[in-house]
Amino acid sequence: MRPICVYGAGALGSVLGALLSKRTQVTLVGRRRHVEAIDAQGGLRVSGRRQGLYPLQATSNVRVPENAIVLVTVKAFDLEEALRQLAPALDESHLVVVLQNGLGIGHLARRVLGREIVRAVTFTAASFEGPGHVALNALGKTYFPAQRELLNLWDSCGIPAEQVQDMGTYVWRKLAINAVINPLSALLGVRNGELRRLRRTTFELVQELIPVAHAEGIALDLEETVSKVLASMEQTGSNRSSMLQDVRAHRLTEIEWINGAVIRLARKHAIAVPRHQQLLELVHFVEQQSSTPLETRTADS
Repeated sequence: MRPICVYGAGALGSVLGALLSKRTQVTLVGRRRHVEAIDAQGGLRVSGRRQGLYPLQATSNVRVPENAIVLVTVKAFDLEEALRQLAPALDESHLVVVLQNGLGIGHLARRVLGREIVRAVTFTAASFEGPGHVALNALGKTYFPAQRELLNLWDSCGIPAEQVQDMGTYVWRKLAINAVINPLSALLGVRNGELRRLRRTTFELVQELIPVAHAEGIALDLEETVSKVLASMEQTGSNRSSMLQDVRAHRLTEIEWINGAVIRLARKHAIAVPRHQQLLELVHFVEQQSSTPLETRTADS
């Protein structure tokens, strides 16, 4: 079984690394405090589902084992710079998988690396509890394009996964979920499950997004997409969205890659999306209120 290198091991990357370590060697590349805590306690501590101490290797240096599967899990706004730093450590033996929220991720990764990559989408939800400690709040399905090796690896570790023909549809489904849950949870300061009471707001936000998806050639259904957003609120009810975690820690958010992406595409097609515009402005306002300099971090999903 090929080794795994998780580049940008925040909550999501650390959780995936822990689960995949059941079948293969895993190295987490993350921030120094996280790495030091993992080393000091003899592994990564995972709470919530599949809790335990996972004896992983961890480093803060860019180091990729030969023939490794490289999971890139930095936040979307850090992706370009992270890939530029990662590129010199890659060779033809490596398989690169990008798992960021938002649109344009696969195109960006291919442009920067100058090679083929795998654009995957995961609905697993995790939170960063502290250095060396993450919580698995929902073990959602990961969707891959035609990539049997990854599907078999996920299956062998008991992680839900599916191979699909049209990744664009699943990227947009995840975008719809993120575009509702992330900014609302960040602005209201609540966990995902609390948002189920905002059914009308959820419907209206999805209703604005659907024509944009259609204009981009993605055939999302309104009622089905609303149902999936509400189901995600239910399934990840105990999770604090990554955007809520970032706002509370006075960090930059992925709002430009999520609602901002919807707005830019809507403008291209002359479609009005005032609710998404309002969420974008409100989240930026909250970001700017902190007197603490904004800092970037790895993806928490």
